[in-house]
Amino acid sequence: METNYVTVAIHTYERAQVLKTLLERVGIEAHLHRVSEDHPQVAAGVRVRIKEKDLAHALQVIEEMETAHRSGVDILNKPQSPVVMIPVDFSDYSIRACEFGFRMAKLLNAKVVVLHAYYSPVFSIAQLTETLSYDIYENEAVRQIIKKAEGDLENLTNLLKRKMQKNELPSVSFTCELKEGVPEDAILSYVKEREPSLVVMGTRGKDQKEADLIGSVTAEIIDRCRVPVLAVPENVSLFDGDGVYNVAFASGFDQKDLLAFDKMMQFLKPFKIKVFLTHIQPHKEKNFNTEQLKGITEYFTKNYPGLDFEFLSIKDDNLLSELQAVVEAKGIGLISLNSRKRSLFTHLFNPSVAHKMIFHSDTPMLVFHS
Repeated sequence: METNYVTVAIHTYERAQVLKTLLERVGIEAHLHRVSEDHPQVAAGVRVRIKEKDLAHALQVIEEMETAHRSGVDILNKPQSPVVMIPVDFSDYSIRACEFGFRMAKLLNAKVVVLHAYYSPVFSIAQLTETLSYDIYENEAVRQIIKKAEGDLENLTNLLKRKMQKNELPSVSFTCELKEGVPEDAILSYVKEREPSLVVMGTRGKDQKEADLIGSVTAEIIDRCRVPVLAVPENVSLFDGDGVYNVAFASGFDQKDLLAFDKMMQFLKPFKIKVFLTHIQPHKEKNFNTEQLKGITEYFTKNYPGLDFEFLSIKDDNLLSELQAVVEAKGIGLISLNSRKRSLFTHLFNPSVAHKMIFHSDTPMLVFHS
């Protein structure tokens, strides 16, 4: 059967070579071809060509390269060892997140960073006279906050080590770190600095009280984080890897959703999965017609050969209850979706689907961002 090649980018030689290197790092065969050989009238440039079957994964790599370029990051020299970051507050549900996070790190061959952010009321009183000043760091209360945070983190470190010795956790390399500040800001700052492959966070699940919803750190990170976030409810059972893992991918099936789907498939490679492609249908739109369904089926069959999938459709005007019905009817063990970048006004007054779902489901949720 003839192999079809497609052009995924046209760059200067230097940038084309960078992209070729990045593609080959993830196992995608790439070739460079000068544009001017075919079209002498076109300014010099280099095509980057790949096998058509690798297109979905390649688009993900291109997106990461462009993001790094805009941020001024030298993507070729970034550390290659993946990192799973697990923010904790020492609650039962953050310990549950550690159990999930360590297992994901083992599957991804990644290191783990367990992060605790502590808040202290750091302030200074302006000097009112030449002799009056106040330094909060000399305050005993603040020293006690720091001491308690250090002690709690040391206890957690010892607990995780004991669990690994008893084979209750896989043996992975991990470190525990303290960071001062409001938890949401401290976590996002760490993500920006270190760019972990995955953030794993705990939630209380659908029975938490209204008072818990307002200040939920996990909900805030899901809305603002730029790397994938796995939200783990407190009462969820660990998947032991046996049998088929049912995954609902909730989507509108546009280009960015398809990139998120490919990222999801990279994370779930170690599992045998069945994917329920769950189309979120705007209430003013009609159901997909036969040709649209055929096109979607052909796309996933061609790009993910051997994938077991089923197509479903739910209405967005009753989204939470319909998605929960899918979870219960299909035995869904993981919900995955793509969360879009949102304005501050929209973020405050119309929370994202992912934000809402963590308060209405006891199912783990893997959220990507575009």
